[in-house]
Amino acid sequence: MIAEGRGVEDVAARFGVSVLTVQRRLKLASVSPKLLALYREEGINLDQLMALTLTVDHAAQERTWFESKSWDRAPTALRRAVTAGEVEAADDALVRFVGVECCEGAGGVVRRDLFDDHQSGYLCDPELLRRLASQKLEALAVSVQAEGWSWAEARLDLESATLRQLASCNHDLRERNTDEAAVLSQLDQREAELDQQSEAMRSATEWSVDEVERIDLEEQDIVARSKAVHDGFRTWSPESMANAGVIVTISGEGDAQIIWGLVREADRKARTAGRKAQRPGSTSEQTAADALSSHVNRSRPEHSESLTRRLAAHRTAALQVLVSKNPHVALAALATPFVARVFGNDRGYVTTALQVVPSLPAHALLGAADDLKASRAWQALDAAKETWRARSPQERGAWFSWLTELPPAELSELLALCAALTLSAMPSQGDARVLHMISAAVALDMADWWEPTAKGFLSHVSKTQIVQARKDAGSDPSEDGIGDMNKDVLVVKAASRLDGKRWLPTPLRRLPN
Repeated sequence: MIAEGRGVEDVAARFGVSVLTVQRRLKLASVSPKLLALYREEGINLDQLMALTLTVDHAAQERTWFESKSWDRAPTALRRAVTAGEVEAADDALVRFVGVECCEGAGGVVRRDLFDDHQSGYLCDPELLRRLASQKLEALAVSVQAEGWSWAEARLDLESATLRQLASCNHDLRERNTDEAAVLSQLDQREAELDQQSEAMRSATEWSVDEVERIDLEEQDIVARSKAVHDGFRTWSPESMANAGVIVTISGEGDAQIIWGLVREADRKARTAGRKAQRPGSTSEQTAADALSSHVNRSRPEHSESLTRRLAAHRTAALQVLVSKNPHVALAALATPFVARVFGNDRGYVTTALQVVPSLPAHALLGAADDLKASRAWQALDAAKETWRARSPQERGAWFSWLTELPPAELSELLALCAALTLSAMPSQGDARVLHMISAAVALDMADWWEPTAKGFLSHVSKTQIVQARKDAGSDPSEDGIGDMNKDVLVVKAASRLDGKRWLPTPLRRLPN
């Protein structure tokens, strides 16, 4: 123990070690005696012990260790358990926007991992973090609105569905100044240099994966910086600003992001109606008809964004099953990037001998649809994977030899499964035209793979939509006396009535687009 009154700095100076070393040893010495005894018996290793020092609560340390499974005691897993519900500062956009120091100044508690070279921080009060971020965004929104905009809205969370309800107002482009022209010229020059490096790497017999990643990241940075400069050229007239506004939010990198020149639906309709009312010969009937037409053309989506993604995840799994069973379509789909790469102008980089890197969307699909694992499509894919996993060698180095010995028909079947598992029908992913053609080629009918269950669909839509679904499926809702029925009972009743009816919501009736 260190004598009372003697600082950590004094101890470090006396023994010729760093202050951090003293702090780490003190941390380890303060671990639960029960865990220290276990460490002496080699029942827990040093890395695991260091992970548990993120909390000084002995009961929490012991609970985390003894209640975890033996196979789930990696240091990273223990850190996650100890910091559950807290925010890891290094990877969080809100923390970068607000600043750790600001959170601490407002009374927030920050755990620091002394055994991480970067001394990662964990914010113990997520609500405080969101409140501070909101206050900072609100202040920025007020200052932006003062520039002459009709409104300015601060949003911590901004979904694409929100933006789809807004239109962009007209803007002009000003001339670039000398500094801006110089910056763009430097960016263009650097991009050309990276292009030359890329071409040289294509011709080289050997190249570094790290170098490829460096070029790719720098190219992305150039695109982002160039876009930021070009966005600065936009100007709006006072009249446009008086009828439009801005949204202030936070980018994925933790920077303030301002989306300028947005027009709300109601404002746009009111302005359009006002113009029409001033036209000679215009009538109130014409104005109403125009407003109705505008509403039809710009109506809100039928389903929420999260439900749309859920349905798309189910479509993806079903499509993967059908493609995996159709080697000809799978091989054609797999050949597409080869042809594009050889005959097109694709600048993508990969790290395999064939220059193709598969990307499996399984985690993204499960994130979009928590009921996907129970679907027929997912279970069919799992069964197919397990069949091949049982046949394949355990060592990766033996895979190529094993594959070359497979009969052509079996190799095609395996390749079809692998190609299918890279397929994604999620919104804004992949080429919609190719996805449409693949769906048609395998005769995708989602009624074979999906049902409107209570958990997966009916609980996510309104009572009106549930009633309409039953009508579309040929089931008379009135026979159940649904007038006074609450939503939960209605959902259960509808799930039973729609079972086996092969009814599909609109996003699953049509081919993906």
